Formats: sequence, C-alpha cells, structure tokens
Amino acid sequence: MKSIAYSIISAALLASSVAHAAGESAQVQLNGVVAVNCTLAVTPTAKATSLSIVGGENAAVVGTVTENCNSGTGYTVALTSANAGRLLSAVAGALPTPYQATYDDGTGTIATQIIATRNNAQFSRKGDLKVSFSGNSQAVAGQYNDTLSLIIAAK
Repeated sequence: MKSIAYSIISAALLASSVAHAAGESAQVQLNGVVAVNCTLAVTPTAKATSLSIVGGENAAVVGTVTENCNSGTGYTVALTSANAGRLLSAVAGALPTPYQATYDDGTGTIATQIIATRNNAQFSRKGDLKVSFSGNSQAVAGQYNDTLSLIIAAK
C-alpha cells in the first residue's frame, strides 16, 4: 500500500514539473511611462527694473523665458498682467502708464492675455518678453510697477 501511495505522489510531482517546463521560446513584455512635465523660467534683464517712465520704451527686453515641455501634442504659455497692462504708482496724482507687451510669437494683448502656442514638445526654447510705451514728460515722481505672470500648460 505504501508503495502505491509513493507511486501516485511521484507521478503527480512528475506531471507538475512537466507542466512548468520551458518551451522553445518565451516573451517578456516591457513597458515604461513618461509623465508630462512642463516648466518655464524667467530671467529678468536689468531693464525690467529701470524702465524710463518719462522717456518711454520701444520693444525693451525685460526678460528671457526658457520653456521646457515634453508634451507631444504641444503646449501653451499664457502671459497676464496684474494691472491689465498698466504701470501704476501709489503716489498721489500719478497717472497710470499703459504699455504694450509682446512675448515671442504670442497673440493677444497684455490688457487681457497673451498666448503663445507650441504644436510639439520643446526643450530649452527661449523667447524674449518685451514692453513698449510712450513717455510721459509730466509723470509724477515715484515708483511705477506691474507684475507679469506666465503659465505653461500642456495641450
């Protein structure tokens, strides 16, 4: 009886090892994922903090923007102004200094929003941020400012 039980166990083990035996070929599927990553950096120029309110500016480069985005379908860069395209002063009697801004090949106005559209991934792409405005020879003394915001987003 013991010998029959050992024979049955041996046969079961042999069948099990045959079921797991290697074949003539095999496959291993490999997969990887790359997450969307879009960043930008702005390097202000000295002109950004020394604009001539009295003399005016014509396409003065106030910053260089470096864009990086690995989205294969492209991305956008939006540029907005905290003061709707006006340099403002808190000094009594100071009038706003409206200005125009351009960013690379962006469309729109700084009073609302400028959008630059890219149709594919870009790495270390540089673009200039420029401002222009007429001078005001009767400007009241004081600090005039605005804050520009840039947002990069994958499409």
